[in-house]
Amino acid sequence: MEDRESMLAALFGMDEDQREKEQERLIARKRKRKGIPRKLVLCNEKLSTSESFHRSPSEYFSNEECFDLNKIGGDFVPCSLIVCSWEDIISKITSFVESCSCNCYIASAAGCVARASILECGTASTHEGSYEIVSLTGHVSMPLNLGRSNGYGILITLASKNDSVFGGYVSGPLIAKTNVQIVLWRFTSPSAREASTSGAESPAAKMEVS
Repeated sequence: MEDRESMLAALFGMDEDQREKEQERLIARKRKRKGIPRKLVLCNEKLSTSESFHRSPSEYFSNEECFDLNKIGGDFVPCSLIVCSWEDIISKITSFVESCSCNCYIASAAGCVARASILECGTASTHEGSYEIVSLTGHVSMPLNLGRSNGYGILITLASKNDSVFGGYVSGPLIAKTNVQIVLWRFTSPSAREASTSGAESPAAKMEVS
């Protein structure tokens, strides 16, 4: 109490400039006690961004593991497929790849499946019910390899009604329970590029959306 009274008396005995300086000092002291951080001083150096931010899609994917664009074609076109209920999703994708003679990468899928054959930790199991697709990714290339294109190269993650999540490599039929929308990238092969330069229409161009 006495310190406050002496402080007030000292303030009244100061001129205006001294009083303002003393008030600023007291405010700074109070902020320091409350733990308010000081203002940050930013340097003028340029902020460094990730190297992948400046790369084009072809440059990015060519550096990814097991994703060689020199083998599957350098340019890609986004496509969308609609799989009706009770159709086999894998058969729909492989039919699209065969019809357009192209290489495709499955980017995502939305919908529910009624039956899924999944390879989990080396053990094949079949799940029946209603499962929502969390993710569906994989690469399907031409010519079709029965060991990989019919499942083993396609990875799926499903969620059940009780919020449990499981997944693995698709090892058999993947039956849709509802209409499933699939987004995939169709890569242009050298033969397709040659056909486009010669003026012939590629059969894949007719199946951008089905």
